[in-house]
Amino acid sequence: MELMFQPLKRYVDFNGRSRRTEYWLWFLFQIIASIVFGVLKSIIGNTAEILNFIFSLAILLPTIAVGVRRFHDINRTGWWILFPFAVFVVAMVVFFSINGASFINNMKSFADIGPNPTPDQAMAMLTALAPMAWVFLVWFAAGVVTFVFQVTDGTPGPNRFGPDPKGRGGDSSVF
Repeated sequence: MELMFQPLKRYVDFNGRSRRTEYWLWFLFQIIASIVFGVLKSIIGNTAEILNFIFSLAILLPTIAVGVRRFHDINRTGWWILFPFAVFVVAMVVFFSINGASFINNMKSFADIGPNPTPDQAMAMLTALAPMAWVFLVWFAAGVVTFVFQVTDGTPGPNRFGPDPKGRGGDSSVF
């Protein structure tokens, strides 16, 4: 249970390493908090959404910090945390540089469609939006890569980011 709240103790500490257990227990804490805020929303209404927003802002930095330390544990730079975002931005730039004009023209033509499109209008919208699906597939693939890194066991022994949080390894020099 102590590892679940370790990111709060190391609030903005981007140095060192964090075990998988610490990272995933922090993730579980956020899921539990989301469920609690969902229940509160059904009880007290929109006030719970404001509280959820404030809570989310309060845990943003420790969430980023524990993610960075998790990458450090597998001997990767913490900048990997931006990988899915960077891939998404690059994919959007490529998409709009290739299909931007036609995409914008299609969106303008859909401005007249009301809340209940006809089947032909719906198919035209789907056809216009389909080329953007590859952007989300590439972004999803980057997310899978990041997920695999987050579930990978840390580097045994010390690495360039600090000692092993599991206490494995140590000094390997015998002589």
